[in-house]
Amino acid sequence: MPILLGVTGMAIDRAHTNSLLSAEQEQLRLQFFGLLGALEWQDGEFEMGDRLKEPRFWQFRSGLYAEIRHRDGSVVWRSVSSDTLSLPTPQNMPRSGQELFSEAEINKDPFFTFHYHAIWETDNENEIPLLFSLYSQQSTLLNELNNFRSQISLWLGLVLIISAIVSAIILYWGLRPLRQLAKDLLRLEQGDTVQLSDNYPRELQGITHNLNQLLSKEKKQRERYRNTLADLAHSLKTPLAVLKSGGADSNAINEQITRMDNIINYQLKRAVSSGRQNLSSKTAIAALVERLKQSLEKVYRDKTLQFNNRLPATLTLAIDEQDAMELFGNLLDNASKACKNTIIISATESTQQCHILIEDDGPGISELERETLLQRGLRGDQYGQGQGLGLAIVRDIIDSYEGELSFEKSILGGLKITLTLPTPSTSA
Repeated sequence: MPILLGVTGMAIDRAHTNSLLSAEQEQLRLQFFGLLGALEWQDGEFEMGDRLKEPRFWQFRSGLYAEIRHRDGSVVWRSVSSDTLSLPTPQNMPRSGQELFSEAEINKDPFFTFHYHAIWETDNENEIPLLFSLYSQQSTLLNELNNFRSQISLWLGLVLIISAIVSAIILYWGLRPLRQLAKDLLRLEQGDTVQLSDNYPRELQGITHNLNQLLSKEKKQRERYRNTLADLAHSLKTPLAVLKSGGADSNAINEQITRMDNIINYQLKRAVSSGRQNLSSKTAIAALVERLKQSLEKVYRDKTLQFNNRLPATLTLAIDEQDAMELFGNLLDNASKACKNTIIISATESTQQCHILIEDDGPGISELERETLLQRGLRGDQYGQGQGLGLAIVRDIIDSYEGELSFEKSILGGLKITLTLPTPSTSA
């Protein structure tokens, strides 16, 4: 801003100076025409008549001087004001009918000079070349110029000070959200808060929203790690108890070691799963359920399970295939344990969501027991061995995809599970 105002001041000063010089040149030109009008030719010589009304030509050392010379340099007329002064002659004689505006020094004082080369025609048609020279002292113009420069410097200085103050206020006010963001980040770092507020200008809302999403995702990831470690420890209790008993044979030991290895691999996969990352990924649900159906029919072959897969062959969900395998594997496994022999899987689709229904003909559970189904470590069935973590794992996967899970009584007499997940078109 100081540079801009400095350049502006220089431009204004240059324009004002040029204006004063033009006015000075025009003033000397008018004085020349006054001299030319007052000059008379009488009896073979020039005389300055009474028509020269400019009083400064008649005042001694008035600062405005004039003289008229012949081409040979002889003086025709000099103003009274220039008595005792040696007026300089122009270095470059202007051509006939032309003027010359320049500067010169008289007694070391700066003057503006105006020269005009005229041709005077006498009564007998003789032509006499005359050089009109006028000298105007620069002190008046310089004083005016200095006063103008002082005024413009004063006003531009005030503009600079006021602009600096206004700019400082604007910057302080405009950067206040950034300072608030820095304070909130410090409070976040110190653990005084867990999330950034939403009270930010729209220019920062994108940043704060993404930071809050990152914080939420990091929090969920830490919870996933803690839950996975708890699940791992809980799952290893039984095989470790068998190994510590010391009464198992080598086949039983190998079986428990294999089981522990499978548990560890599975929990590690769950620990690194971050849920809904790439919403453009699609999984064909009907084919996946068909593979699970074939596996479960072998596991529960004593029940002669009857899977009624009513899912459309074209049904796809915006979910990772491994997460879908874990999700439907746990739900169908629980349904296989609970049912007598019949399981129905169906789906209803909309433009935004897909509802998948899993129903069985088992004994079902009460409404009070349904509330405990999704709690970690609490079992809602007594159909087999386990740690009560299957539905809690399902809940983690559902939450990571912003889905919903609900329980109702099925028309088959058992439990109806409604699974709601986003469709690929919604997540794209």
